[in-house]
Amino acid sequence: MRLKQIKLSGFKSFVDSTNVPFPQQMTAVVGPNGCGKSNVIDAVRWVLGESSAKNLRGDAMTDVIFNGSSQRKPVSQASVELVFENTEGRLAGGMADRSEISIKRIVTRDAQSNYFLNGSKCRRRDITDIFLGTGLGPRSYAIIEQGMISRLIESRPQELRVFIEEAAGISKYKERRRETENRIKHTRENLDRLADVREELGKNIDKLKRQANAAQRYKELKAQERKLKAELTTIKWLQYNNRFTALEQQLAQQQTELDKYQSQELGDQRVLLELKQQAQDGRQVLEKVQSNFYQLGSSISRLEQQILHQRQQQQTLTAQLQQAQHTLAQAEEFIATEQAQQAELQQQLAEDEPQQALLDEQLAELTEQLQQLEDEQYQQQQAFNQWQQQHFRLQQQQQQQQLQQQNQLSQLAQLRQQEQQLQQEQAALALAPLQQRVAELETELSYGATQVQQSTALHEQAQQAVQQQEQLNRELDAAQLQAKSELLLLQREQQQLQQQQQQKDGEQQQLLRQLQLKPGWAAAVALVLGQLQHAAVTEQLQATAQSMVSRNSCAAAPGSLAEVIVSGVYPESFNQIFCVADINAAQQRLSQLAAGHSVITTSGYWLGSNWCLQAGAQQQDNYLLREERLVQLQQELAAAEQQVQQLSGQYAAQQQALQQAQQQQQQALQQLQHAERTQQQQLTAKLLAQQELQQAEKLAQKLVTEQQQLQLKQAQLEESTEQLAMALEDSAEQLLQHEGAQQQLHSQSGNQQQQLQQLRAQFEQKRTQQQQLLMQQKVAEQQLSALQQSLQRARMQQQQLQEQAGTLTAKLQQDDEPELLLQEQLQQALLEREEAEQQMIAQQDQLAAVEQQIRELEQGQHGILQLLNKKRAELAELRLDAEGYRVRANNMLELLREQQANMKDVLAELAPDAEETVWQQQLDKTVDAVGRLGPINLAAIEEYEQQAERKQYLDAQNDDLTAAMDTLETAIRKIDKETRQKFKDTFEQVNDGLKTLFPKVFGGGSAYLALTEDDLLETGVTIMARPPGKKNSTIHLLSGGEKALTALSLVFSIFRLNPAPFCMLDEVDAPLDDANVGRFCNLVREMSETVQFIYISHNKIAMEMAAQLMGVTMQEPGVSRVVAVDVDDAVKMAAAS
Repeated sequence: MRLKQIKLSGFKSFVDSTNVPFPQQMTAVVGPNGCGKSNVIDAVRWVLGESSAKNLRGDAMTDVIFNGSSQRKPVSQASVELVFENTEGRLAGGMADRSEISIKRIVTRDAQSNYFLNGSKCRRRDITDIFLGTGLGPRSYAIIEQGMISRLIESRPQELRVFIEEAAGISKYKERRRETENRIKHTRENLDRLADVREELGKNIDKLKRQANAAQRYKELKAQERKLKAELTTIKWLQYNNRFTALEQQLAQQQTELDKYQSQELGDQRVLLELKQQAQDGRQVLEKVQSNFYQLGSSISRLEQQILHQRQQQQTLTAQLQQAQHTLAQAEEFIATEQAQQAELQQQLAEDEPQQALLDEQLAELTEQLQQLEDEQYQQQQAFNQWQQQHFRLQQQQQQQQLQQQNQLSQLAQLRQQEQQLQQEQAALALAPLQQRVAELETELSYGATQVQQSTALHEQAQQAVQQQEQLNRELDAAQLQAKSELLLLQREQQQLQQQQQQKDGEQQQLLRQLQLKPGWAAAVALVLGQLQHAAVTEQLQATAQSMVSRNSCAAAPGSLAEVIVSGVYPESFNQIFCVADINAAQQRLSQLAAGHSVITTSGYWLGSNWCLQAGAQQQDNYLLREERLVQLQQELAAAEQQVQQLSGQYAAQQQALQQAQQQQQQALQQLQHAERTQQQQLTAKLLAQQELQQAEKLAQKLVTEQQQLQLKQAQLEESTEQLAMALEDSAEQLLQHEGAQQQLHSQSGNQQQQLQQLRAQFEQKRTQQQQLLMQQKVAEQQLSALQQSLQRARMQQQQLQEQAGTLTAKLQQDDEPELLLQEQLQQALLEREEAEQQMIAQQDQLAAVEQQIRELEQGQHGILQLLNKKRAELAELRLDAEGYRVRANNMLELLREQQANMKDVLAELAPDAEETVWQQQLDKTVDAVGRLGPINLAAIEEYEQQAERKQYLDAQNDDLTAAMDTLETAIRKIDKETRQKFKDTFEQVNDGLKTLFPKVFGGGSAYLALTEDDLLETGVTIMARPPGKKNSTIHLLSGGEKALTALSLVFSIFRLNPAPFCMLDEVDAPLDDANVGRFCNLVREMSETVQFIYISHNKIAMEMAAQLMGVTMQEPGVSRVVAVDVDDAVKMAAAS
């Protein structure tokens, strides 16, 4: 296996896609410093899985991406691909049959790193697993970079051991061992968790079992409760339904009587309706007559109103005509007056025009003089303002200095006051009481801690006592439940036996029923009796009844079966059967028996001279055995009841003891809590006191510091105050000089100001005259315009008044004729209203007679209506009762549906004589029984089954995990054994190789490897080297060149033992002189027969040794390029030329 080529793209300085081939066994990478030679080795290390950016000469993994240059932009990703030849099939596993293997790694700017194996995406671990045991890896001995030689020779024993392990190929064993240890750790953790779960699950299962039994009892009681509720509901339904049927019959009778009264009432109603119809018709006629009467009255009123309105309108028109004539005369007079005023105003305007022109000329001359004086005044004012500003600035400066002086004096007084206050505060601070208080609190806290410890011990003792009492309580509870269960089983067995005895008893007095036996002989007697068990006892033997037994009996023979009979008759053959203890005694007794005699045992063996019978299964179920068992059960029941009572008493006493222990525990807990609270309070008080003491100490220190600062500020303020006093004196002198010059300017400005005021007064006078004249002209013009408008309006009003007077005169002439016509219509309407009034009175009389008949008939019907109402009330009451019972019956049916019961099924099972009170009592008892069960977990049955199944599953898991632990521990022991052996063999071989190579490299001397410990799994490795002529005791005393040669000897010794596919050396010959470089080159040339070497060198001797030169240049700044030269081809070309 060898490295065929490297493909780089965007990796460090190899920004362009670059292919670096390695066709020869020895390739030298040459080039100037900084051109990117070491980046080739970094690329190989990076692809093989290096995860530390520091080992790649960077800070982050993204630093391997080309970051740009002066002429290139940064790229987004870096990729490196290694292509290997695997023609020898050195790689194990799935890659053994591949002749060429490609490994590629890509990293992007967002730190996403991906690995590819033969073009398929894979994990980093897949890459490292391929090269385990081959000597290749990101930090293996096959890649030796700059400085690694010195680090290798000076490495710690454990670090040097890694190279031996890699050479031994046990790195994969270490990885497997690490994984196995992790699995063992996880398995142990799982076992611990599983044990906790199983323990807790066991407690829950016991609890769930009790809850499941209670839930089953609860279900049975609830089923009985539902049945009783359904039957009780059915009983109530029967009662309500019967009552409803009886009420329905009464309703039918009452309805018949009501119908009779209603038919009588209907006859009277028909007559009454006819009369009411007549009254209604009379009212309609009366309403028509009244409507006509009222309409005539309205017409009369309207005509009278029209006549009155006609007369008022004539009076209004006459008044309006007179007013219009008067207004017309006033308008004509106003027009004449306005025309006279208009002529006067026009004459006044013509007279004011010359005077206005003269005033304009005088105002122009005064304006020019005023402008000249104002300019002079402005210049004077500017000069005065400048002096005044300077004066103001001097005053302001003086005021600021005075204010600053006052502030400083005030600050100085405050500082002196603060200094006095600080001295008082220092005197007031008393640290000694605070320190004493802290010491007292520490003593109290120590006592409180003792109290907490004592309370904790008491609480733990009480808690242990409660736990013990609870354990005893649970044991007694379990024993009590067990005893009650046994008692219940015995009672059930007794009931079953009694039922069997009752079922199999006949009407006759059978033989078995009057027999009383000694204990233990029931099986034997039943075997001997056989079919006689069912025989009846009579006074005389009858020929027709072979199974009958005579009452006449003889005395019992000694030792015979007859002695077993305590009372009752028995067959005479019992005196010929003798009783023995067991089968052995029976066999001994057989030889002594007379003819026709036999023996029998208590266990049911019946033996004769040449025969033997044994009580079988058919004899086990007989009356005698059941009677005997019933006697035993009575005794056992009495004992069981006594045991239950005893356990109940013990349980009650234990409950009381448990309550006392719990009270003691609660008291101890309260004591502990009180002690802890007291301790916490003491601790808080101590902390507060300490804080107060620390604050007081800090305050004292702060006061001293503040006092020093105040003294310093006081000195500075006193000095500043003296400086301000001097500055104030200078400002006062300047201000006096400035005030004299200002007074002179002020005097000159006053004279000019007086001349300017006189000229302005003349100007204002002329301008006032001009404005008055202009105002008079304007007023006259406005008056003239107003007179013209007023005159126009008056003429228009005159025309309108003339038209209005003509219109009013025409209307007065037209309104005289309509009034006569309205008078005639009024007389006709009065006659018609009188006729309508007579008709209305006649119709009212007729309607009153009909209404009198209706009232008389209604009074007669009142008695019938009262009787009908009474019947209806009785009928409604019966219907209400019937409806109530019907609703109750329906409610019972609805309740049955809610109870999911079928009426027919319940009636079929319900007893005919069922009573509500009896069923209600049974239901109450059942409900009470359900209530006594307490809280019930209905899901306990299903949960118990699930938890039991889970417990079984967890037990199986526990067994599996335990077996897995044993397997993993066996694997660890096997890995350790193989690792020890491989490490030992490799160490010895590498040590032998080092002993051989070292003298060859140095031309003499010796070197060897040593172990630091006896344990081959943990021991480190050290190297001892002694060049020719030296007896140094440590490797650190060697020179740089000697260290390099020693390290190369060790590396090449490892290569001889387990050669890696290739070896990469980065300037390892730098510290060597020419002689040692020659030895180094000879050694590399010798090993290149089996190992591919790729080395970086600046040494000419090393370059001459290479079969191929790989030049790395950097013509473009920051970008590396590769130039390959085959030395053999170059020699041939040189020879040919």
